[in-house]
Amino acid sequence: MKIARVLVRGKETLALDTPAGLSDIPMYFERAGLARVFEERLKSLEKGETALACSLDGTLLSALEQLGETTPGEFLIGSPVQYLPPVRRPGKIIAIGRNYLAHAVETGYSAPREVLFFCKAPSCLTGHNAPVKIPSWVGRVDPEGELAVIIGRPGKNISEEDALDHIAGYSIINDVTARTMQEEDLKRQEPWFRSKSIDTFAPMGPFLVPARYVSDPQHLSLVTQVNGEVRQRSNTSNMIFSIARIIAHVSKFMTLETGDVIATGTPEGIKPIVPGDVVEIEIESLGILSNPVVAE
Repeated sequence: MKIARVLVRGKETLALDTPAGLSDIPMYFERAGLARVFEERLKSLEKGETALACSLDGTLLSALEQLGETTPGEFLIGSPVQYLPPVRRPGKIIAIGRNYLAHAVETGYSAPREVLFFCKAPSCLTGHNAPVKIPSWVGRVDPEGELAVIIGRPGKNISEEDALDHIAGYSIINDVTARTMQEEDLKRQEPWFRSKSIDTFAPMGPFLVPARYVSDPQHLSLVTQVNGEVRQRSNTSNMIFSIARIIAHVSKFMTLETGDVIATGTPEGIKPIVPGDVVEIEIESLGILSNPVVAE
């Protein structure tokens, strides 16, 4: 099951990806008599996070299963459709560094002794098919294909045993990095937050896949292509620190809240991108995130 936030003729709605196309979820809920359940879930989140609302409610998920099976033509969304990030405004985006050994080595480092994490500004989020805009002054820029974890149930000091129960769902994120800037900051022993947080440097989507529909997030193939050329090919089984370990470690230092996003690290194969390129990241069971690269 794949859920998307989309903009259709200037109006935001929620869509289910089906073999026949995108189906309008709110319309279906209304016809199925579930509009009140949907609204109550939205109010409980206090952020209007529609995709999260569906992924966290068993009644709504059951209804979506039925919609996916029947796909009535009256609920299909026509084009054009603009994809939005599946999480509207996460409180924080936590990114994991050097979580694949081969990537750590290619950047001149050994495996970290514990989970290495940093933040990306939520304002750098953008959606599927939206352009990654590269400023003329920024130097080298690299794409980094990663599995994104979306937190559903908040928690502090979460145990590894309970960690996966705090996940609402999964998506794809491109941890775009201003590499020249990052390397300069590292040499000066300064934070590298800015090199990760430039506007449009976190494409995410196209879908949120509820956790119950990803049987083993620790065994998903990941492929990043630029203009059809494979740059990265790996599997989430190659992570140094598992998803459960990451959640447990990060939650020692800060409360993970509903809607927070964790980018779980990128495998080896980083190379620069330039305006005119198209980056495609495919993760098994989650879809393909595609973004053109343009000059700002």
